Amino acid sequence: KEGKTKGQALVCIMRRLVNIVYGMMKYKIAYELPVVEEKEVV
Repeated sequence: KEGKTKGQALVCIMRRLVNIVYGMMKYKIAYELPVVEEKEVV
């Protein structure tokens, strides 16, 4: 079996989101959605 377990993957995603929110609060900036071109959407 390869990769992370379900719990490990969930913790990984939660940590990433916490880091993003912390950075937004620290620098007082709003989140901006990334621009995606129509070609990239599958």
